[in-house]
Amino acid sequence: MIPGFSLANKITLSRLVLGPLFLIAYLATWRYAVEAALIVAILIEATDIADGATARARKQTSDVGKLLDPMSDSIARLSYYVGFLAAGYAQAWMVVILIYRDVIVSYLRVFSALTGTAMGRRTSGKWKGILQGAVALTILGIQFFNENFFPIPHSFRLIYWLMVFITAYTVFTLWEYLSANKQLLLEIRRRGRA
Repeated sequence: MIPGFSLANKITLSRLVLGPLFLIAYLATWRYAVEAALIVAILIEATDIADGATARARKQTSDVGKLLDPMSDSIARLSYYVGFLAAGYAQAWMVVILIYRDVIVSYLRVFSALTGTAMGRRTSGKWKGILQGAVALTILGIQFFNENFFPIPHSFRLIYWLMVFITAYTVFTLWEYLSANKQLLLEIRRRGRA
């Protein structure tokens, strides 16, 4: 246990371990690698639901939690897509876009904290996490089904279009974050001139 952290934050922090654990399981060469990775991915998504529910139920919502949650989400969910890239189910440009978006939004949060400018939270950002998790679980489910039952027709093409969809939605969320935070961007520009 981590002393000084609420239960909600401990649940959030578990994703910092589960993300790399997913990659280890998924990229392993043993027989049940996809099954193990699928179980870890389900745990990742379950902890994402559980930390928010716990924080609200126990009134443990905190500024620390608001920073830890997106960081843990990014590490866990980007682990899925790095794994898919390594396995040949995603293309490099897709994964690069996913990573760049999270880095840019994370630094916007840092600038927001430094400048005291409010950074607007976006519903699209929450949906991005839900959809990234759902797409990853679907891809893992397709792999599991293909390996244990019978091949799903055109599964590689289906996975490709799922990846195109999640990449396009991720680009949309970045655009929306940038448009909604014009004041923050103007403040960053102003300070950059000083």
